[in-house]
Amino acid sequence: MIHVLDLLRDSGLCNGDELLLHSGGPITDLSQRSMVPCIDSIRILMIEPEGSDSGGIGSALEGGVSLGSSPPLSVLAQKMEEGKWKTFEEEYCEDLTEALDYVSKFEITVPCETDTNFHPGGFTGILGYDLCRWSIPIRLSNTPSPGTVIGVLWRADAWIIHDRSELEIGVLALEGHPWLDIKLDNLRITEVREMPSSQSVPDSESDSEHAKKVSRIKEGIRKGNLYQVNYGRKWKGLMPGQPWESFLLLSRSNPAPFSCWMMVSDLGWSVASSSPERLVELDGGVVRTRPIKGTRKRGLDELEDSRLRIELVSSEKEISEHLMLVDLERHDLSSVCVPGTVNWSGWRIEALSNVQHLVSGVEGLLDERYSTSEVTSTMFPGGSVTGCPKTVTIAAIDELERGPRGAWTGSIGHIHRGHGVADWNILIRTLEAHSGPEKWHATVQAGGGVVIDSSPAEEVEEARWKAAAVTESAWGFRTGFTENDLPEREVGIFPVPTGVGSVQSLVPGLRGGGEEVGVIRVYPCEKLDRCTLLIDNLDSFTRNIAEEIASLGHNVVIVGGKTQTDKRTASNLADEIMRHFQPERVILGPGPSVPESYPLTMELARRSIRGELVIDRNHVPLLGLCLGHQALGIADGWDLIQSPMGAVHGTPSLIKNDGTGVFEGLPSEITMMRYNSLVLVPKKGSLVPNSWDSTGELVMGLRHCHLPIDGVQFHPESVGSPRGRELLGNFLRKSPLIFSDQLSRQAE
Repeated sequence: MIHVLDLLRDSGLCNGDELLLHSGGPITDLSQRSMVPCIDSIRILMIEPEGSDSGGIGSALEGGVSLGSSPPLSVLAQKMEEGKWKTFEEEYCEDLTEALDYVSKFEITVPCETDTNFHPGGFTGILGYDLCRWSIPIRLSNTPSPGTVIGVLWRADAWIIHDRSELEIGVLALEGHPWLDIKLDNLRITEVREMPSSQSVPDSESDSEHAKKVSRIKEGIRKGNLYQVNYGRKWKGLMPGQPWESFLLLSRSNPAPFSCWMMVSDLGWSVASSSPERLVELDGGVVRTRPIKGTRKRGLDELEDSRLRIELVSSEKEISEHLMLVDLERHDLSSVCVPGTVNWSGWRIEALSNVQHLVSGVEGLLDERYSTSEVTSTMFPGGSVTGCPKTVTIAAIDELERGPRGAWTGSIGHIHRGHGVADWNILIRTLEAHSGPEKWHATVQAGGGVVIDSSPAEEVEEARWKAAAVTESAWGFRTGFTENDLPEREVGIFPVPTGVGSVQSLVPGLRGGGEEVGVIRVYPCEKLDRCTLLIDNLDSFTRNIAEEIASLGHNVVIVGGKTQTDKRTASNLADEIMRHFQPERVILGPGPSVPESYPLTMELARRSIRGELVIDRNHVPLLGLCLGHQALGIADGWDLIQSPMGAVHGTPSLIKNDGTGVFEGLPSEITMMRYNSLVLVPKKGSLVPNSWDSTGELVMGLRHCHLPIDGVQFHPESVGSPRGRELLGNFLRKSPLIFSDQLSRQAE
């Protein structure tokens, strides 16, 4: 396909803008086809608007996050006339979904019988990372300059597709398209020339500065303000050659299934990527994502490679980092999928030329209420390149990196609403270049997920591993590594080693459910009978809780617990939702920071402890999860402190319990996934501990002495909590009427 692109240039069939979606390496389920689209009819530019207010934004690492919508995104529609792009329409869009809906009005949808998810008449191109403010409403300090193009989509009226598994190449195009006449015989392999040697090393922060930022992130995690942050370090400098030459080198030295090349000539913008990661695929009503997290370098031989794979899955830090991401992606997919269908479908190790990664599949069935626009916007940007919780970590990234990301960790792919298909990569292992045509200034960025167990020195080294192949393609500079330090090996796919570490108890697949599945709605919404109110505290796992509750046959209404108002407004909101929905039960969800940051959560916790969470004289059962559990303790006068045994995030942990409350019928020792930096210290009151960590020192659960109130300091909905579904089932079996009778008997 590289040679095909060369032929199109030579024949004058390229207008200056170019796109190649290139699958490299061994032929697998992820790398079966490479494609070149014809992009000379309609072009859509997404542009950073004027008027972004970045003042008064606090430190996300210290618990300060500024929510709020950005000014409408400027979107220009252009058509090719006399060899130049001419703007014919301008639109302003409130969010990314609206922008993609606008793009779809220029689609051409015609019957197309093909076994691929490519259809002529849809759009293809790039969504830069900085579009994240229009998928997640958050205010940031370091935004692109007004007028910067942050996304480009072209209508693809034809595709040249290379089916690697069938060794076939052909054209898929609208009727009468000139590409149907292209002769595709006698193709050859394009020769990759050696890159000119560089006379300078690209600019980058020092290793010590990088390490200090890792330590800052860890301190933010200790304080409970976030769980994982994906920090990216930059290398920048003038290139000795052309971006196209760098792409050719990458395709040879670092082949990957989601590689791509982009050139926007009139904007002087080029992207060369050897990405191994998919953001999201929608095809046939199934939504899939493939998060990558957990890394080891390649060994000098197969024996060392195997040892490093075992080391990878034996690492509590790497497994925690990975499982946290699986939970986050389940949450994101659940926003657009049918309740009860989202599942962790499996995992494996994918080895690239320099590094090997732990990769999972997460998938679900698309809810018919949602389109390709909502699917793309909901998943963008990928959790593997932000961290968890996503909203808070986007703010932390802005604080740490002190500048826009541009293309890196954005996405290149294609979308066709009329045919219900979309496929986007995540732009990691990526070179972005600007200016040209003779001199190009390049940026390479790489990093990793920082968790509480991260070593600053190891995080620095991992970022350099990941950047090495790309910086070598740009400047002939391998970020300080020799071939012996970072050997290049054949690309391959391997099963996750079994019988080691915490992976023994982990089982991908559907967690199970009954025949009847409830519905999930987000407040404000219509009244749902017999519903559970779930309070969302800016967490990236809330939808997983809703999924579990719905799959057990109960309706769920999600209400945001973060208000920008005073206590009185939280009280009014509590009155409104309790009166309108008359819920059967309430769950106070998890979240970053401290419970006092979420007025609605604290209001409901206090009402419950005071015995005032009542409907028709019946006390409504309430369950607090993590931060919600902490809110109950604070409402009862308990102290909340940093855990004396350190933060635990994304780790399946042994939990002891006395069999009371939500632990009824469960073994006295169970494994549950913990995400906590803070713990409660009991004080005399109406709550009593009923669960502890493996040492018996830290409180992991509580219950009220007579009211239907429970709290747990872990996540029963996580893939790392094999008995969590049973615990949630115990809570759902609690009834306001039954507890009212118990209270009456106690009063007698």
